[in-house]
Amino acid sequence: MKTYFVITVTCPDRPGIVEKITEAMVAHAANWEESRLARLGGEFAGIILVSVAAEGADALAAALLGLADGEMTVALKVTQPPGDARSGLHVCQLQLAGADHEGIVHTVAAYLARQGINVEELETEVTAAPITASPLFQMTARLQVPAHVAFDELQANLARIAEDLGVDIDIAAGSGS
Repeated sequence: MKTYFVITVTCPDRPGIVEKITEAMVAHAANWEESRLARLGGEFAGIILVSVAAEGADALAAALLGLADGEMTVALKVTQPPGDARSGLHVCQLQLAGADHEGIVHTVAAYLARQGINVEELETEVTAAPITASPLFQMTARLQVPAHVAFDELQANLARIAEDLGVDIDIAAGSGS
């Protein structure tokens, strides 16, 4: 039997962070399952799904928490094995682009939440628009949509939100790659 941990790590970005985490994992025969790691501003931020034999879970937890210091924070949470236990959901991919301004993510997220749509993954960035160099906001989201939400209605409502926000929103059925 295995124990699964979600580990979150933040610290100033520098070489060797991932090596430090994996060193603790290898010492306790743990397996790196999934992760999202990024540099945000000058900070490293990571979320990692790890599995370990149940009898090694306490030692692994202690070793990982022991990595925390004045600059690095480490948090652990026991979780379920990978796989989606939620049935009756459809996956959609949302793409949004437009002039950057406050409230874009909140407006879209609030609508999705009211529909019972889960945001499974979300990535955003602000880049300079070609020619004008104006801030351009881009968002990509993987959504879990309940079967009772009609795709045509979802698409129409997101089109209205896009118009109100002055952005483009495209939604497609499937996982998007």
